[in-house]
Amino acid sequence: MSSTKLTDDQLKKLQPLEVELKHAVLSGDTDKAIEVAKQIQALFPNEWRTHHRLLRAKLWAFESCLDANRISYAQRGFIGIRKLSASNTRLYLEASSLLAVCHLRSKDTSSAKKLIKEVIEKINNISSEKTKHQFQKRLIERVEEECILTELIGSNDLNMDIEEIQAKAILLIQRSSDDEIFKLIGNSVPTASIDLLRDVRTYALNQLPAPDRKLLPSPEKVEEPKKVGKATFAVIKRIAWKTFCNPDSTIYKLWKNRVPKLFNEGYFSAAVVTTMSDFKIGIPLLASGISALIMRYTAEEFCDVSKPKGLMIDRGKE
Repeated sequence: MSSTKLTDDQLKKLQPLEVELKHAVLSGDTDKAIEVAKQIQALFPNEWRTHHRLLRAKLWAFESCLDANRISYAQRGFIGIRKLSASNTRLYLEASSLLAVCHLRSKDTSSAKKLIKEVIEKINNISSEKTKHQFQKRLIERVEEECILTELIGSNDLNMDIEEIQAKAILLIQRSSDDEIFKLIGNSVPTASIDLLRDVRTYALNQLPAPDRKLLPSPEKVEEPKKVGKATFAVIKRIAWKTFCNPDSTIYKLWKNRVPKLFNEGYFSAAVVTTMSDFKIGIPLLASGISALIMRYTAEEFCDVSKPKGLMIDRGKE
Protein backbone atom coordinates (compact mmCIF):
# COMPACT_ATOMS: atom_id res chain seq x y z
CA MET A 1 0.00 0.00 0.00
CA SER A 2 3.03 2.30 0.15
CA SER A 3 2.29 3.81 -3.27
CA THR A 4 -1.52 3.51 -3.33
CA LYS A 5 -2.97 6.54 -5.11
CA LEU A 6 -4.84 8.89 -2.81
CA THR A 7 -8.27 10.17 -3.77
CA ASP A 8 -8.84 13.86 -4.48
CA ASP A 9 -10.81 14.08 -1.23
CA GLN A 10 -7.96 12.53 0.77
CA LEU A 11 -5.41 14.88 -0.83
CA LYS A 12 -7.62 17.89 -0.13
CA LYS A 13 -7.56 17.01 3.58
CA LEU A 14 -3.96 15.79 3.69
CA GLN A 15 -2.08 18.63 2.02
CA PRO A 16 -2.99 21.41 4.50
CA LEU A 17 -2.20 19.07 7.40
CA GLU A 18 1.24 18.33 5.90
CA VAL A 19 1.89 22.08 5.67
CA GLU A 20 0.74 22.50 9.30
CA LEU A 21 2.97 19.60 10.39
CA LYS A 22 6.04 21.03 8.65
CA HIS A 23 5.41 24.41 10.25
CA ALA A 24 5.11 22.81 13.71
CA VAL A 25 8.37 20.90 13.19
CA LEU A 26 10.24 23.97 11.90
CA SER A 27 8.99 26.09 14.80
CA GLY A 28 10.01 23.46 17.33
CA ASP A 29 6.44 22.84 18.52
CA THR A 30 6.80 19.11 19.15
CA ASP A 31 3.43 18.60 20.85
CA LYS A 32 1.70 20.24 17.89
CA ALA A 33 3.70 18.08 15.45
CA ILE A 34 2.58 14.90 17.26
CA GLU A 35 -1.04 16.08 17.28
CA VAL A 36 -1.07 16.89 13.54
CA ALA A 37 0.67 13.58 12.70
CA LYS A 38 -2.18 11.80 14.52
CA GLN A 39 -4.72 13.77 12.48
CA ILE A 40 -2.90 12.68 9.31
CA GLN A 41 -2.93 9.06 10.46
CA ALA A 42 -6.71 9.27 10.91
CA LEU A 43 -7.04 10.00 7.17
CA PHE A 44 -5.55 6.61 6.28
CA PRO A 45 -7.43 3.32 6.69
CA ASN A 46 -5.61 0.68 8.78
CA GLU A 47 -4.68 -1.30 5.69
CA TRP A 48 -2.88 1.81 4.34
CA ARG A 49 -0.60 2.23 7.36
CA THR A 50 2.51 1.60 5.20
CA HIS A 51 1.65 4.46 2.81
CA HIS A 52 4.74 6.62 2.23
CA ARG A 53 2.90 9.91 2.88
CA LEU A 54 1.77 8.67 6.30
CA LEU A 55 5.20 7.29 7.21
CA ARG A 56 6.87 10.50 6.08
CA ALA A 57 4.54 12.56 8.29
CA LYS A 58 5.35 10.33 11.26
CA LEU A 59 9.07 10.66 10.55
CA TRP A 60 8.82 14.47 10.64
CA ALA A 61 7.02 14.30 13.98
CA PHE A 62 9.45 11.80 15.53
CA GLU A 63 12.47 13.79 14.36
CA SER A 64 10.93 16.78 16.13
CA CYS A 65 10.75 14.62 19.29
CA LEU A 66 14.43 13.78 18.90
CA ASP A 67 15.32 17.47 18.64
CA ALA A 68 13.32 18.03 21.85
CA ASN A 69 15.39 15.25 23.50
CA ARG A 70 12.32 13.03 23.93
CA ILE A 71 14.56 10.10 23.10
CA SER A 72 12.52 7.06 24.14
CA TYR A 73 9.39 8.34 22.34
CA ALA A 74 11.38 9.14 19.18
CA GLN A 75 13.19 5.80 19.34
CA ARG A 76 9.93 3.81 19.46
CA GLY A 77 8.68 5.84 16.50
CA PHE A 78 11.74 5.22 14.33
CA ILE A 79 11.64 1.49 15.14
CA GLY A 80 7.99 1.42 14.03
CA ILE A 81 8.73 3.23 10.76
CA ARG A 82 11.57 0.81 9.99
CA LYS A 83 9.17 -2.10 10.44
CA LEU A 84 6.53 -0.57 8.17
CA SER A 85 8.75 0.71 5.33
CA ALA A 86 10.56 -1.36 2.72
CA SER A 87 14.27 -1.67 3.43
CA ASN A 88 15.22 -0.26 0.01
CA THR A 89 13.41 3.08 0.53
CA ARG A 90 14.63 6.53 1.57
CA LEU A 91 12.16 6.48 4.46
CA TYR A 92 13.86 3.36 5.84
CA LEU A 93 17.30 4.98 5.49
CA GLU A 94 16.16 8.15 7.21
CA ALA A 95 14.42 6.32 10.06
CA SER A 96 17.49 4.11 10.52
CA SER A 97 19.84 7.12 10.59
CA LEU A 98 17.71 8.91 13.17
CA LEU A 99 17.45 5.75 15.25
CA ALA A 100 21.28 5.64 15.20
CA VAL A 101 21.25 9.20 16.58
CA CYS A 102 18.92 8.04 19.38
CA HIS A 103 21.40 5.29 20.26
CA LEU A 104 24.27 7.80 20.31
CA ARG A 105 22.28 10.06 22.67
CA SER A 106 21.67 7.01 24.89
CA LYS A 107 25.43 6.23 24.79
CA ASP A 108 24.74 2.91 23.04
CA THR A 109 27.59 3.29 20.54
CA SER A 110 27.53 -0.35 19.44
CA SER A 111 23.89 -0.23 18.30
CA ALA A 112 24.49 3.14 16.62
CA LYS A 113 27.41 1.73 14.63
CA LYS A 114 25.36 -1.25 13.41
CA LEU A 115 22.67 1.08 12.09
CA ILE A 116 25.20 3.44 10.48
CA LYS A 117 26.76 0.45 8.71
CA GLU A 118 23.33 -0.68 7.46
CA VAL A 119 22.45 2.81 6.23
CA ILE A 120 25.71 3.22 4.32
CA GLU A 121 25.40 -0.24 2.78
CA LYS A 122 21.93 0.70 1.49
CA ILE A 123 22.73 4.29 0.49
CA ASN A 124 23.15 3.35 -3.17
CA ASN A 125 19.39 2.73 -3.21
CA ILE A 126 19.15 6.52 -3.63
CA SER A 127 19.15 6.82 -7.41
CA SER A 128 20.15 10.49 -7.64
CA GLU A 129 23.93 10.92 -7.18
CA LYS A 130 23.42 14.50 -5.96
CA THR A 131 20.88 13.43 -3.35
CA LYS A 132 23.00 10.45 -2.30
CA HIS A 133 26.04 12.64 -1.62
CA GLN A 134 23.88 15.24 0.13
CA PHE A 135 22.47 12.53 2.39
CA GLN A 136 25.95 11.11 3.09
CA LYS A 137 27.23 14.56 4.05
CA ARG A 138 24.27 15.25 6.34
CA LEU A 139 24.61 11.82 7.95
CA ILE A 140 28.34 12.22 8.71
CA GLU A 141 27.89 15.81 9.96
CA ARG A 142 25.00 14.77 12.22
CA VAL A 143 27.02 11.84 13.56
CA GLU A 144 29.93 14.20 14.33
CA GLU A 145 27.65 16.64 16.15
CA GLU A 146 25.89 13.91 18.11
CA CYS A 147 29.19 12.34 19.22
CA ILE A 148 30.20 15.70 20.67
CA LEU A 149 26.80 16.25 22.33
CA THR A 150 26.68 12.71 23.73
CA GLU A 151 29.84 13.20 25.76
CA LEU A 152 28.96 16.80 26.67
CA ILE A 153 25.75 15.60 28.34
CA GLY A 154 26.51 15.12 32.02
CA SER A 155 30.15 16.01 31.31
CA ASN A 156 30.68 18.52 34.09
CA ASP A 157 28.92 19.92 37.11
CA LEU A 158 30.68 23.26 37.42
CA ASN A 159 28.92 26.35 38.75
CA MET A 160 27.26 28.15 35.82
CA ASP A 161 27.30 31.75 37.08
CA ILE A 162 25.34 33.75 34.51
CA GLU A 163 26.97 37.10 35.34
CA GLU A 164 30.48 35.65 35.00
CA ILE A 165 29.55 33.84 31.78
CA GLN A 166 28.08 37.06 30.34
CA ALA A 167 31.14 39.12 31.34
CA LYS A 168 33.45 36.62 29.62
CA ALA A 169 31.19 36.60 26.54
CA ILE A 170 31.41 40.40 26.28
CA LEU A 171 35.22 40.21 26.50
CA LEU A 172 35.26 37.60 23.74
CA ILE A 173 33.10 39.81 21.52
CA GLN A 174 35.43 42.76 22.08
CA ARG A 175 38.75 40.95 21.73
CA SER A 176 38.33 37.77 19.67
CA SER A 177 37.45 36.84 16.10
CA ASP A 178 34.88 34.15 15.31
CA ASP A 179 37.66 31.70 14.48
CA GLU A 180 39.35 32.35 17.83
CA ILE A 181 36.07 31.75 19.65
CA PHE A 182 35.49 28.52 17.71
CA LYS A 183 38.97 27.35 18.80
CA LEU A 184 38.19 28.25 22.41
CA ILE A 185 34.94 26.27 22.25
CA GLY A 186 36.72 23.34 20.62
CA ASN A 187 39.37 23.32 23.35
CA SER A 188 36.68 23.35 26.07
CA VAL A 189 35.06 20.16 24.74
CA PRO A 190 35.88 17.07 26.87
CA THR A 191 38.46 14.62 25.52
CA ALA A 192 35.79 11.90 25.64
CA SER A 193 33.84 13.78 22.95
CA ILE A 194 36.87 13.86 20.65
CA ASP A 195 37.58 10.16 21.27
CA LEU A 196 33.98 9.19 20.46
CA LEU A 197 33.97 11.49 17.42
CA ARG A 198 37.14 9.83 16.11
CA ASP A 199 35.85 6.31 16.80
CA VAL A 200 32.38 6.62 15.25
CA ARG A 201 33.39 8.87 12.35
CA THR A 202 36.28 6.59 11.36
CA TYR A 203 33.93 3.61 11.53
CA ALA A 204 31.33 5.40 9.39
CA LEU A 205 33.88 6.58 6.82
CA ASN A 206 35.32 3.09 6.48
CA GLN A 207 31.91 1.89 5.30
CA LEU A 208 31.92 4.39 2.41
CA PRO A 209 33.44 3.63 -1.00
CA ALA A 210 36.85 5.33 -1.41
CA PRO A 211 35.61 7.91 -4.00
CA ASP A 212 32.84 9.04 -1.62
CA ARG A 213 35.29 9.26 1.30
CA LYS A 214 37.36 11.79 -0.64
CA LEU A 215 34.39 14.16 -0.76
CA LEU A 216 34.44 14.55 3.05
CA PRO A 217 37.03 16.31 5.28
CA SER A 218 39.94 14.23 6.59
CA PRO A 219 39.86 12.97 10.22
CA GLU A 220 42.76 15.29 11.12
CA LYS A 221 40.82 18.33 9.93
CA VAL A 222 37.65 17.26 11.77
CA GLU A 223 39.54 17.05 15.08
CA GLU A 224 41.11 20.52 14.83
CA PRO A 225 39.83 22.74 17.70
CA LYS A 226 38.28 25.21 15.24
CA LYS A 227 36.33 22.45 13.44
CA VAL A 228 35.29 20.84 16.76
CA GLY A 229 34.18 24.28 17.92
CA LYS A 230 32.06 24.77 14.80
CA ALA A 231 30.44 21.34 15.21
CA THR A 232 29.79 22.06 18.89
CA PHE A 233 28.24 25.44 18.05
CA ALA A 234 26.08 23.73 15.42
CA VAL A 235 24.69 21.17 17.86
CA ILE A 236 24.14 23.71 20.68
CA LYS A 237 22.37 26.02 18.19
CA ARG A 238 20.20 23.07 17.23
CA ILE A 239 19.03 22.49 20.80
CA ALA A 240 18.91 26.22 21.71
CA TRP A 241 17.05 27.37 18.61
CA LYS A 242 13.59 26.97 20.16
CA THR A 243 14.61 28.98 23.24
CA PHE A 244 16.02 31.89 21.21
CA CYS A 245 13.62 31.89 18.28
CA ASN A 246 10.17 31.47 19.80
CA PRO A 247 8.41 34.63 18.50
CA ASP A 248 6.42 34.87 21.76
CA SER A 249 9.50 34.74 24.02
CA THR A 250 10.85 37.82 25.79
CA ILE A 251 14.37 37.28 24.50
CA TYR A 252 13.25 37.10 20.86
CA LYS A 253 11.11 40.24 21.12
CA LEU A 254 13.91 42.25 22.76
CA TRP A 255 16.50 40.89 20.33
CA LYS A 256 14.40 41.61 17.26
CA ASN A 257 13.92 45.20 18.43
CA ARG A 258 17.63 45.51 19.39
CA VAL A 259 16.81 46.62 22.94
CA PRO A 260 20.19 47.44 24.64
CA LYS A 261 19.34 45.85 28.02
CA LEU A 262 19.20 42.47 26.27
CA PHE A 263 22.98 42.64 25.82
CA ASN A 264 23.75 44.33 29.13
CA GLU A 265 21.70 42.18 31.50
CA GLY A 266 22.76 38.66 30.59
CA TYR A 267 19.69 37.49 28.68
CA PHE A 268 21.79 35.60 26.14
CA SER A 269 23.93 33.84 28.72
CA ALA A 270 20.85 32.97 30.79
CA ALA A 271 19.21 31.38 27.74
CA VAL A 272 22.38 29.44 26.84
CA VAL A 273 22.79 28.23 30.43
CA THR A 274 19.14 27.13 30.54
CA THR A 275 19.58 25.15 27.33
CA MET A 276 22.81 23.55 28.52
CA SER A 277 21.31 22.77 31.93
CA ASP A 278 18.44 20.91 30.25
CA PHE A 279 21.12 18.59 28.83
CA LYS A 280 23.17 18.57 32.07
CA ILE A 281 26.10 20.36 30.44
CA GLY A 282 28.09 22.43 32.93
CA ILE A 283 31.05 24.07 31.13
CA PRO A 284 31.13 27.86 31.76
CA LEU A 285 33.75 28.62 29.08
CA LEU A 286 31.66 26.80 26.48
CA ALA A 287 28.60 28.83 27.53
CA SER A 288 30.55 32.11 27.18
CA GLY A 289 31.81 31.18 23.72
CA ILE A 290 28.35 30.16 22.51
CA SER A 291 26.78 33.33 23.96
CA ALA A 292 29.41 35.53 22.30
CA LEU A 293 28.84 33.97 18.88
CA ILE A 294 25.05 34.25 19.15
CA MET A 295 25.25 37.92 20.18
CA ARG A 296 27.03 38.71 16.92
CA TYR A 297 23.87 37.84 14.99
CA THR A 298 20.64 39.78 14.60
CA ALA A 299 17.58 37.83 15.70
CA GLU A 300 16.48 37.33 12.09
CA GLU A 301 19.91 36.12 10.95
CA PHE A 302 20.37 33.66 13.81
CA CYS A 303 16.89 32.20 13.60
CA ASP A 304 17.23 31.75 9.85
CA VAL A 305 20.69 30.13 9.73
CA SER A 306 20.21 28.10 12.92
CA LYS A 307 16.88 26.53 12.07
CA PRO A 308 17.39 22.79 12.67
CA LYS A 309 18.13 21.02 9.41
CA GLY A 310 16.71 17.51 9.41
CA LEU A 311 18.43 14.43 8.06
CA MET A 312 15.46 14.07 5.74
CA ILE A 313 15.94 15.72 2.36
CA ASP A 314 12.89 17.57 1.06
CA ARG A 315 11.64 15.62 -1.95
CA GLY A 316 10.93 18.93 -3.65
CA LYS A 317 14.64 19.86 -3.53
CA GLU A 318 16.05 16.86 -5.33
